[in-house]
Amino acid sequence: MIKIPEEVKIAIDKTNPICIATVNSENIPNIIYVTFLKYINDTTVVIADNKFVKTRNNVLSNSNLSFVVLDPETKKSYQLKGKTEYIQEGEKYQDVFNWVQEERPNLRPKGALYVTIDEIFSGDKKII
Repeated sequence: MIKIPEEVKIAIDKTNPICIATVNSENIPNIIYVTFLKYINDTTVVIADNKFVKTRNNVLSNSNLSFVVLDPETKKSYQLKGKTEYIQEGEKYQDVFNWVQEERPNLRPKGALYVTIDEIFSGDKKII
């Protein structure tokens, strides 16, 4: 199991919005901006589903997801890839719901994407 390096966590914290990419069952890509993405431990990030349509459908049929972050101070970018789990109820969903409500009380997340990170690249160099 991989561990997200500290410099990548810093870049995640500093990047907003973040572009996430998914593909549907026919391998047609989709990319969107999200504002609610954070790491929750050394292997997992969570993304709030506030307005997903194609993205939700894509991860339900193909769990692969990728996103890119940039540390504005070091100018280093990182691409993270992983497998998603889509949650719409229970404690994990409630954690995301509460997080979003604290930041933007007018938003009501429909679900949460928990992404277990499999690979991390910086440029063409695989760092994990």
